[in-house]
Amino acid sequence: MTTLITGAPPLLTDLWSEANWLDWRSRLDGHHAISAPQLVTTAQARGEFIEGARLLRLDHRERAGDGGMGPSPMQLMVADLLAAGAFMNAIDESRRSTKTTAVQAVMLGRCYHREDYQVGWTMFTTGAKAGERFRKDIVAHLRRVYPDERTSPIKINVGKGTEHLEFRDTGSFLNVYTPNGEGFRSGGFDMAFGDEAAEADLDQGSDVERAVIPTMDTKVGAQFVLAGTGAKWRTGNLLWRALHNPDANVLWHGIPETTDREQLASWEPDVPHPLTGATGGRMREWIELTHPGVGYTTPVNAVKRSFDTVSLDDFLIEYGGQFGFEGAADAMIPPALWKPTSEPFPAELPARCSVALKVHHLGHAASLAIAWNYEEPTDLVGEAFELDGVRERPQRRAIALWHWQQGTHGLAREVIERLRKRSGLVLGYDKRGYTEDIVEKEISLAQPSPILRASITNDIPRSAVALMKGLENGSVVIFGHDQLNAAASRATRQAFGNYGTWRFGAPKDDPDFDVTPLEAAALALHWLEDTIPIASPDDSF
Repeated sequence: MTTLITGAPPLLTDLWSEANWLDWRSRLDGHHAISAPQLVTTAQARGEFIEGARLLRLDHRERAGDGGMGPSPMQLMVADLLAAGAFMNAIDESRRSTKTTAVQAVMLGRCYHREDYQVGWTMFTTGAKAGERFRKDIVAHLRRVYPDERTSPIKINVGKGTEHLEFRDTGSFLNVYTPNGEGFRSGGFDMAFGDEAAEADLDQGSDVERAVIPTMDTKVGAQFVLAGTGAKWRTGNLLWRALHNPDANVLWHGIPETTDREQLASWEPDVPHPLTGATGGRMREWIELTHPGVGYTTPVNAVKRSFDTVSLDDFLIEYGGQFGFEGAADAMIPPALWKPTSEPFPAELPARCSVALKVHHLGHAASLAIAWNYEEPTDLVGEAFELDGVRERPQRRAIALWHWQQGTHGLAREVIERLRKRSGLVLGYDKRGYTEDIVEKEISLAQPSPILRASITNDIPRSAVALMKGLENGSVVIFGHDQLNAAASRATRQAFGNYGTWRFGAPKDDPDFDVTPLEAAALALHWLEDTIPIASPDDSF
């Protein structure tokens, strides 16, 4: 069949056509992807996937999301991810997006068509679970496709601990193993698939990697595939490491971690969450934008049921493509995002700048940070913007640590001296603990009195999210400082307030670590938006 489909979901036979295949896959083009996967389609890869889908009876199984039959667009993406041929492949998609079924279709199709093709499959839950899924997800459908096992081209073995398929015409095997390295060590695999990879503990993950990867050294075009949904921890997590492997081909949709949690507090803006009573959220919109199964394999109301009954953090792990932050070593800011400029601190303060003070909760240290609208140097990049018809580059903002000290002795004097460098500077501060005491009991007594701005509860999580967004999109320029760099390298995400909001916090293995430089910088950046430019320097408040 070669006619391009227009609107109607394609049948399995329609997908032999490359045009039909690409059209159906493109239905997810508008979804928010965390990764940028390499996708390739070839006649051979399509044929193998279609054969696998036939063996799994996808052409006879109704999809719950739209009532259609056949593969979903996301399943075609999985097939094309694997067709690209990368050795390491990582897939993190929401629950009920049928990613596992897609990989199974590829495995079966390759075994059906390729001679002497060897596949190893496990689930990082238990060996019993892997055997159960093998019987329910694969064997049950094969027995309906080929009711008479005597004439079936596929020999089935469901013996506990020895589950496998033997493809009689090609001599290929699909073997099911327990989630450890023992079973894999004796084989030589063309393809190894580890499902529910985020569930592997540290020992399991390391053991399987040590066992599987060497078995593929002599196999041309070998592939290692890890798939799953997020977990409550990330440091050392098998799936998390695969998702961030620079050599891996990664398929990953989800809600960005920098999304304002208020947007996620309720399903609809005006409908209170049944457990928390929160309103103002737009979770339905986010799910429709990021869940590749919604509208195809998964009804959106089924996702809402989970949203209404579990905590937000757990929901984001299961349906939002996110991982939790349990574990002492979970640093918040990836080193690749923290790249300080080599430029010196400005000799004269810019007309528009924002200042924020944060004192350590035990009084061990204090940080005064400053943020301003960054003035781009004239260079070839700026000229390129002009050639493209753009008068100015997008405005970037800068952050710097203006003053840092151990303890609080003399802090008020240091802060006041810096504020006097520019008339009209507003001192923002975190209105809690030591910071509040220093500002309201010492700095505020200066004559003339400085202009003060105390934080409100929402300023803390919003400032952290804004800084992370700026680092991710490149709109923040960092003026380096040893203490600021150190804080950025170790700061973690710490729960703060309601509805899953967070702030920068110290690592769990060092709770007194000083992250005030980062906290102060985030607040200064946050308040820059509504800071009024000052006309000229002066030597008084």
